[in-house]
Amino acid sequence: MKTMRNLIISLALILFCGATMAQTAKTATPAKVNGPEIKFDKSYFDFGTVKVGEVKTQTVTFTNIGNKPLLLDNVISSCDCTEVEWSKAPVMPGKTGTIKAIYTAKNPGIISKRVTVDSNAETDRVILQLKGQVK
Repeated sequence: MKTMRNLIISLALILFCGATMAQTAKTATPAKVNGPEIKFDKSYFDFGTVKVGEVKTQTVTFTNIGNKPLLLDNVISSCDCTEVEWSKAPVMPGKTGTIKAIYTAKNPGIISKRVTVDSNAETDRVILQLKGQVK
């Protein structure tokens, strides 16, 4: 009898805690961004296998999910084998922009390059990864 009562009390506590957590999850509001904020569709890109001398281009799309214009201050490649192009115009809230990375395969081996994106966003620096292999 005592174990049955303990079991019922335990189940009631579990149900109560679960209902409380579910209610908290429903009422929680996401933090609001007060300024520009950058969000990339992807931050990792695999060129696969490329041949020496081959040129690969990857266009990266990002969105300003903030509430003020987003400006890319600088976009820097980790080596001279990768050129980058980007729009210098402000990206308005809710709008998208692109960054183009142009990789020229110079030497056989593993491709592991970074493109660093500096902006006026709250997340002011984002690192994009370029991977692959040169044969």
